Amino acid sequence: MTVTYLKPRQWNQSLQVSLFMKLWDQPLTEDQAATLKAKAPMSQKRSAFGNLNIEGTPFPSQSCLASRFHPDFVSVLEPGVIELVEAVGVHHNLITYTSCEGHHYHHPETANDERHVGILSRDKAEHAAVLRLFEAAAAFINRTGNNTPVEGALMDHGVSDGDRVYPAADLYLVKRDGFSWAAYFDAVDAVCAALCGYLFDQEPIA
Repeated sequence: MTVTYLKPRQWNQSLQVSLFMKLWDQPLTEDQAATLKAKAPMSQKRSAFGNLNIEGTPFPSQSCLASRFHPDFVSVLEPGVIELVEAVGVHHNLITYTSCEGHHYHHPETANDERHVGILSRDKAEHAAVLRLFEAAAAFINRTGNNTPVEGALMDHGVSDGDRVYPAADLYLVKRDGFSWAAYFDAVDAVCAALCGYLFDQEPIA
């Protein structure tokens, strides 16, 4: 089945991306982890809608760039997306820079957030492999056709840090046209569990 590629975000910038990518690949000893937790703890605020970010706002905002080896890594992830981040970032050893469990704001002028995870590619070869994996995963989710409210989709784009743009790819579970947001949020947990099962069943690509 055809996989939809989403339009890239108009604004997708971050700071110290190169350092973050290096830290992602540097395991810590127990002593180093304890020191990091004491001297550089990470925390985020939760909005009334469940968003975890620096400001605790229910709309797009800045969040922590958390290395998988930081002792606070899991605690700054939204609960509904933890398993998906573990499948992509730990099992497949990909650098996750963003994730969202999805949020229903119940307001006609506020766009709802759909569940997704995004990665930064280390090089062009890895980026191509990521797109193949994400396409296959989205196709797996879409194999049942158009009769479900959740659809797998991709975003192939970049993250800017100063003058440099890093290749990035996001794997999305989007609301299918013709279904309500209530139907989407009722179904997304089960679809995400199936997606995670598929990703864990594949050989790591990095």
